[in-house]
Amino acid sequence: MSAPLSRREALKQLGVAGTAVALPSAVLRGDDDGILIAGQRTEIVVASVSSATVRITVRPLQNDRLTPVALTGALENPGAGRIVERTRASSAIAKVRVGDLVVRFTENPPTLHVESTNGTLVQRITLDALSNGLSFHLGDGPLLGLGEGGPQFDRKGSVDRMIIGQGGYRLGTHGTRAPIQWLVGTEGWAMFIHQPYGSFDFTGSTGAFTPGPSGLLPLDLFVVASKDPTVIMREYARITGLPEMPALWTFGYQQSHRTLAGPGDLLGVARTMREKKLPCDTLIYLGTDFAPSGWNTHNGEFTWH
Repeated sequence: MSAPLSRREALKQLGVAGTAVALPSAVLRGDDDGILIAGQRTEIVVASVSSATVRITVRPLQNDRLTPVALTGALENPGAGRIVERTRASSAIAKVRVGDLVVRFTENPPTLHVESTNGTLVQRITLDALSNGLSFHLGDGPLLGLGEGGPQFDRKGSVDRMIIGQGGYRLGTHGTRAPIQWLVGTEGWAMFIHQPYGSFDFTGSTGAFTPGPSGLLPLDLFVVASKDPTVIMREYARITGLPEMPALWTFGYQQSHRTLAGPGDLLGVARTMREKKLPCDTLIYLGTDFAPSGWNTHNGEFTWH
């Protein structure tokens, strides 16, 4: 992200006069130069989804009109959230109570702070007045989420390009990737970036999100605050909906085996589980196209390797 500029400096670089835009008083609060993010004037909407979840939407303005937000099908309710604050003036979001959370906005660089009512930081989302990009608080604990595949148990220290499919990450040992822009911080927060799609960098002291070619705006994200994993996952279901079928892990323990030295491995794994009296409901042997040496010669047919 580029070095932060004051709003007036940024407006000057864009050739925009440093005066407030004439908007209805119900929308424009205060007398400032508006909120400039990623080179565009924006409107910020803060909405309460539940006592533990806040939704923050940043939409660009074109000729004082809001750019429409595309429907992606990812949300249970695209209009989720009771609007608590809606503004095009940076001074309006000084301190807004949203359920059990407080949201405030600071400038230079434009930053959204989500805190508990006692002032404890939950999440800090830092933007840029001119450039696309977003950084956020990682915390000290392990970082989870992002869907199936990829580095296990802690995403920190990795770069995730959010590639869908078999080429996403170390196919031979870690399997395919089914990325979801859902992050869980083990210190008591979670964040779902509904829009836009992009890649993540967790190699620094803060997390970085780089949007795809469409740019950062409109930005639509949800922040959850809880130290209870069941609450965090219930909020995720509130945002995206309950699954159509039970999760695989609810059917019992399943052992997946990625490489086979020969036919004896097929029975050897099952024999070991029984000898050690380890409960196992399913044994999964991957095909050759998913592992260095699978049970078949090629996916799509049943010739034994």
